[in-house]
Amino acid sequence: MKNKLNAVSLAVAATIAIASSAAVAQAQDQTQLERVVVTGSAIKRIAAEGSVPVQTVTRAEIERSGVTSVVELMQNLSSVQGGITEGDTVGGGGGGQATVSIHNLGGDRTLVLLNGRRLIGEAGGAVDLNMIPLSIIDRVEVLTDGASALYGSDAVAGVVNFITRTNSSRKNISAFVSVPTESGGKERSASISGGFGDLDTNGFNVMFGLSMDKRDSLTANQREFSKTGVINFGHNGQDYQFFNGSPSAIPGNVNVPVRNPDGTIGSEPRNAYLVQNGKCADRNVQVGQACYFDYAGTVEAFPDRERTNLFGSGSVKLGEHTLRADLLLGKTKTSGKIAAVPGSVAVDPNGPFASQLAAVGYTPAYLQSLGLDPARIASVSYRAFDLGNRTSTFDRDNKALWLQLDGQLAGWDYTATAGYQRAEVEESNSGYPLAKAFGALLRSGVYNPFVLAGEQSQAAKDAVAKIMISGAYSVETSTLANVDFRASREIFKTSAGGAYLALGLSAQQDKVEDNPGLVARGEGGVNGDDQRFGDSTVVIPYNAKRDTMGAFAELVVPVLKNLEVTGGVRYDNYRHVDSATNGKVSFKYTPAPELLFRGSFGTGFRAPTLRQLYRPLQEFGVTASPYTCNAGMAAVAASLGAVCQAGDKQYNVFTGGVETVKPEESKQATLGFRVEPTSSFSFGADWWWVGIDKTFGSVDENEAFNNAQKYSNLFLVYTDPVTAEKFLAYNASTTNLGKSFSSGIDFDVTGRVNTPIGRLTSNLRATYMLDRKVQLLAGGEYFSDVADNQASLGTVTFRWKGQWTNTLQHGNWVHAANVNFQSGYKDFETEVENLGTGDFENVRLKVKPYVTLDWQTAYTWNKQLTVALGIKNVFDKEPPLSLRANGGHMLGFDYRYYSPMGRTVQVRASYDF
Repeated sequence: MKNKLNAVSLAVAATIAIASSAAVAQAQDQTQLERVVVTGSAIKRIAAEGSVPVQTVTRAEIERSGVTSVVELMQNLSSVQGGITEGDTVGGGGGGQATVSIHNLGGDRTLVLLNGRRLIGEAGGAVDLNMIPLSIIDRVEVLTDGASALYGSDAVAGVVNFITRTNSSRKNISAFVSVPTESGGKERSASISGGFGDLDTNGFNVMFGLSMDKRDSLTANQREFSKTGVINFGHNGQDYQFFNGSPSAIPGNVNVPVRNPDGTIGSEPRNAYLVQNGKCADRNVQVGQACYFDYAGTVEAFPDRERTNLFGSGSVKLGEHTLRADLLLGKTKTSGKIAAVPGSVAVDPNGPFASQLAAVGYTPAYLQSLGLDPARIASVSYRAFDLGNRTSTFDRDNKALWLQLDGQLAGWDYTATAGYQRAEVEESNSGYPLAKAFGALLRSGVYNPFVLAGEQSQAAKDAVAKIMISGAYSVETSTLANVDFRASREIFKTSAGGAYLALGLSAQQDKVEDNPGLVARGEGGVNGDDQRFGDSTVVIPYNAKRDTMGAFAELVVPVLKNLEVTGGVRYDNYRHVDSATNGKVSFKYTPAPELLFRGSFGTGFRAPTLRQLYRPLQEFGVTASPYTCNAGMAAVAASLGAVCQAGDKQYNVFTGGVETVKPEESKQATLGFRVEPTSSFSFGADWWWVGIDKTFGSVDENEAFNNAQKYSNLFLVYTDPVTAEKFLAYNASTTNLGKSFSSGIDFDVTGRVNTPIGRLTSNLRATYMLDRKVQLLAGGEYFSDVADNQASLGTVTFRWKGQWTNTLQHGNWVHAANVNFQSGYKDFETEVENLGTGDFENVRLKVKPYVTLDWQTAYTWNKQLTVALGIKNVFDKEPPLSLRANGGHMLGFDYRYYSPMGRTVQVRASYDF
């Protein structure tokens, strides 16, 4: 704990020191304040600190940070933890998207807006940040208090509002290049933006922004810490070895039937190459009599990505009213590569590969001695390495159009908006053959699952090339149509000032349509009955829609000259789901101009997404970790008429919608203060608390497999397409788990001082997590992941996370040094080999705190041309070692929380004209 506090204490002390050296009183520019809507309220009033905490990131701060995208910008914020990362595209089910999660409460619980308008998420879920171009953003406002009466009671975690420039005629062209000092991960981007006309003088304004960027992939073998699944490390004075490999190997492992001690028939993987050569082939590690494939170095640590975004906005004055139209178009292409396709292949003991089966004892005579059919087909766990990596490419196409009319009418400030958004995701694959066609090649002896990588005959290569799948595997389309009207005005006065009322109505319709391709539906190939090799079930098409109505009222009353109270109520009706009325009350108390106290309490309601409700049950890959059958697993399998997988195996996973899932219900509270004794120093802290009942989620696989009888309802049967054997499988469909409680404190410290060499500004933003505990069953035990990646939850909530930014401005120069930090935690418990004793032990590492430094220097000529040179991760800090075994396929570090890029040099040029 001492080390965790030192980095934060140092930053706080340095920031205060900078402020304290400044003069107490400074001349302040007299600026006319305008009436604006601050994120979190529907009342138009003078912009200032409100009764709820809002963190603002300005355009200048964005440019000095060196971030290359909205995705990276959000990941740097201290209040943001969790969410889907781009790394999840590499075998983690991310689908090429990246989401934002406030306080690790989840992307589905974090509402994302563009200019105060709700953005579309897949099937009504979390918003993909890739659709928002960084070049058009003027500022970002992050409301860290949830359940807004204005935006919706489903904003349980809070609101992120991206705000674009308005009424601007500025024209700009910029280019950016980012190159890691090690190989892979190069990124380049270019953008152009402009505008003409002025609403006040010309009666109209038109603006646009076009941006394009491309990032190369980073493969795991391009970094020393992720190139292999064999990891040697020291712990508590002992030397250990961790290995995470796959029994689907090259050459393949034969699953040989064996008689268990209790007389039942089990299975044991054996490798013919190992028997014949006394060792496993390259890229394989011996485990018992089998060879496990070391897949880690063949996957990507970070996927490649291409993005093109266009934003256009036009406004025209109509007397006292303004009509505005906004258009957002975006295309993102992300490709994630994982190891070559694994699967079970059928081999006849009397066929062309009988000698390979005999080498491991799989013969008709042996089968007969066990009382089995002597012609029983062998199941061989094989990896088709020569077919190349499995590649999933996600083409995401987003379109959005909004029309907005605002102005004043009969004393009311009003805004009326209508919008339509469409998000299409097309997944295409490579590296997969058709399953039945591939099986026919194996039975014919043309394709040999027992040769080394690269040793297939030319006839086999030619034959398999003809049966590789191509084209769209699936296309999912989501749409969101909505209308919204809100109005506010002063309705009465008190002795302390005017009281304001806001009223609003909204209606929206969400739709989703999932159209799997022929191969995904099991209708591929010449005969229209084939599917992707490695799949055991087909994908079922579905479509669904939902209408939602909402109404809200908000009242702000100045009770005293220095005390303001706000009350809000909202009604939501989700057709075919439920309806609810929720409220919120907040206060702002300013006993002195330099001191503010604020607090709030509210309730929330979040309906399940269309996907969580209606998606058909279907296969969703395999478990992240392999599991050895325990007594609980065996008992559950027997009750289902199935058996466990042989040895240490990954199990098939299924997921789908459940129409009986109930909405989540939440309560939120905040209490904070802000003090600004001088214009050179400010300090603020906001405590927050969120409690959620009937939480959505699926039980972590480690928790389920280690306590199988407790979670017996989460298991089902998987039928092997080769042998027709029935194996235990895991159902990860969404359910209502129980309750969760989260709390923490957000800090914000700023200091400014004039020095002989320029104006120095220092800012520290940090979040300290007090608690996070989650029930996996209603009324069950609570689990916490604060500084603890324990098996029951499979996630980490960092105790400390923050960023300390320092900017020195002198003349045309701007220097920025940013320190990013997050505390350490206890790692996932896993079984490893003690190299001294040869025994296997369960070990939990301590993942070290992680601190990086970013630097940038910029120079501006004639207030037009700006050139910036920067370095991200100046000291080339590697991600800390983690033996994580959940999520995507990368090993050696936890991609969800750390970047594998390393030191990166950046150059940016921008020209205003």
